[in-house]
Order: sequence, then structure tokens, then C-alpha cells
Amino acid sequence: MIRLFLENRIGVLSLLLPIITVYFLLNYQTGYYLQPADIKLGLWNVKFINWNFYTIFSAALILLNAISLNILFNANEFFEKNSYIVSLLYVVTMSFYHSFYSLNGSLIAHLFLILMLYQFFKLKQNSDGRAQVFNGALFAGIAATFFPPLLISWPFVFIMILIIRPFNFREFFLSIFGFATPLAFAATYIWNTNSIINWKILADKSNFQLQTDFIVTMVVFAVLLILSLFGLRERLQKSSIRLKKQIQIIWVLTVLAIFLGVVDFIFFKQIERFSLLMIPLSMLLSYSFFHKNYGIVSTVIFYLTMLYSVLKFFIFSPHHSM
Repeated sequence: MIRLFLENRIGVLSLLLPIITVYFLLNYQTGYYLQPADIKLGLWNVKFINWNFYTIFSAALILLNAISLNILFNANEFFEKNSYIVSLLYVVTMSFYHSFYSLNGSLIAHLFLILMLYQFFKLKQNSDGRAQVFNGALFAGIAATFFPPLLISWPFVFIMILIIRPFNFREFFLSIFGFATPLAFAATYIWNTNSIINWKILADKSNFQLQTDFIVTMVVFAVLLILSLFGLRERLQKSSIRLKKQIQIIWVLTVLAIFLGVVDFIFFKQIERFSLLMIPLSMLLSYSFFHKNYGIVSTVIFYLTMLYSVLKFFIFSPHHSM
């Protein structure tokens, strides 16, 4: 299956839906990831009564995010040929998080962060970039309204802009205005509804088994990332300066995701905010499969990870333990 996603066959994206469906059915049967009593959409105090609605919406968002991320990857020629491995990596890696199985603000934030990258990747050093700067910052601000930890992300956002564009006071203020605009709307909403911001993503702390899953998967992802660096180095040696700067933007997003994840774990004993890491990680890990020496190793490791993502429902599920 990996080979299908590595080739330039857009039809392979149709396989994502059944893969997502299998994960949802397994979770539904085993209750591995508990469904929350209500969903949290960050600064928006929205209530959904129909559980089936936001479960289906969550699956649709996973599919949309995966395809959008892959389009971003191919459109900017991160590799010499089109491939669709990024979408598969996003789906499989996200299957280890609550956000995959029930709608919450972090999953919606993923979409707007991807849209932010779309805008910033359009920036050119010597062309007018005001529209892209404002739009990218606006999308980052919208993401922050759905995922409050991202309220501190503006410095990271502006660093992304500076990677491609020289410092410009007009663009500096445009980025602030763009980022702050959705926050102003959210603040007005909070004021009018007397809402309370809940900084916790989940109602309960992640259980021991989920944290064990996190450790296992992070070790696997770290190994794949190390292997990816070899393929990435080869690609950058013959790539344009533009691609090198886009890769730097991906690394900035990686640092932001790790920082938020560490803070979440220290203060709330949860690992859910690390799900943001799956956006840049899906793109970076793809390079491990194209390396002529380590591609087979990466493929084997990924198959084992995918196998574990399915077997965990049977081995560690609450229903099984009963």
C-alpha cells in the first residue's frame, strides 16, 4: 500500500476514506478513545447535541486536512514528483489522538494552520506580499480562536514571514492586525455570552495506556524523522532557495507544536496538543520513504506502526480488559 501512495496516482486518495472508517469503527466497538460529554471549540462556546453529527464531521475534517496537506506538498514541489504519502502519514499519525475520533477545536485549528501555510508559501522575496501576510496571519488567528494555546503563536507566525520576506513595518502591522481580527470577534462573543475559556482540551486526563501509546509512537516517529533527514538533505542539495525557506517554515511550526505539547503535558498531564505536530511531521517524514538506502527500513517501520495503530484497539481496549 505504501508504494501506491508514493506514486503519482491521485486516485489513491480514495483509499483514505475506508482507512478512516476502519479506525472509527474499531474505536466505536472497543471504546478505546472515550467520547467526551461535550465538545470544546476553544473560545466558541458551541454545544452539539447530536453525537453522530460531530463524529462524522470529525472524520470529514480528517479527510479534508489530509488531502489539503498533500496538495500543499505537491503544489510547492517538496519532492521531484507528486506523491500522496503525506495524506496517509497524516491519517495514521492522527489516529493516535482523541481529535481523530471526536470533533474539537484542535482539529479545526489544523485546517486553518494548513491554510496559513498555503498563504505563506505564496510569499516571494521581491514581490508585494501584503495580501499573503494578512491572510496567513488571519488564518493563524482563526486557528487560535478554536485552539486557545495558539494565542501565543503570533511571534512564530511572524518568524515564518521573515524567513521569506525582509522586515517591513507595514507587513509587521498587517500580521498583527490579521492575527488579532478573529480574536477580537471571539472576545466580543465571550463578552456577550459570559463564556469561560477552558484551557484543557479533554475533560479528563489522558490515561496511562494513551500516554504509553504516545511514548511508543514518538520513538517511532523520531526514528523515521532521523531517516527523513537523509532524504531531506539530498533533496535540499539540488533544490531552490525557495524550497529551503519553505522547509524552514515547517521547522518553525514543528518547534511551536513541540512547545505547546510539552506545556500541555507538564500542566495538564495530557498529550493532545502534540497532535499539532502531525502537520509538519507528515511532510517531513515523507522524505524517509524516498531515500534509496533507508526507504525499505522506513517502510517496514511504518507498517509496524500502522499495525500497532489497529492492534491496540484489541489488546488494550476497556472492553477487552473486562
